[in-house]
Amino acid sequence: MYFEEFYQGQEFYLEPFVITLEEIQDFAHRYDPQPIHIDLQYAAEGPFAGVIASGFHTLSAVWGRWIETGRFGRETLGGKGLERVEWRAPVRPGDTLQTTVTVVETRASRNQPRGSVHLHFETRNQASVVVMVTEGTVLIKRRSQ
Repeated sequence: MYFEEFYQGQEFYLEPFVITLEEIQDFAHRYDPQPIHIDLQYAAEGPFAGVIASGFHTLSAVWGRWIETGRFGRETLGGKGLERVEWRAPVRPGDTLQTTVTVVETRASRNQPRGSVHLHFETRNQASVVVMVTEGTVLIKRRSQ
């Protein structure tokens, strides 16, 4: 999608997906090797009474699902950054996650053939508990200037 196709208040719904124990442990072994994400016995005795996904895993999985929608396509020019990331509740093996992506703001560049799109992501589990909220801004090509 080009910059002009995004507008404030626009919402997108990502397909639900399930987080498995295998995925949690694989991600953790590679990128966040804490026992709470890997060791079943340690995690069972911890504050969450079981293994939970790394917040970075949840963030990466949701971002991947967003990219798979094809909304950015070849029009994206890269991210400017994340302004907010909140992990509000643990994500457990077997959880089904559903995300709503809302366009918070669009801003056209005055002298470049692009604009910035500020997005808000809210991810809930199968019990409708918000597990993650994040916001970030990306640069998107314009059709015209």
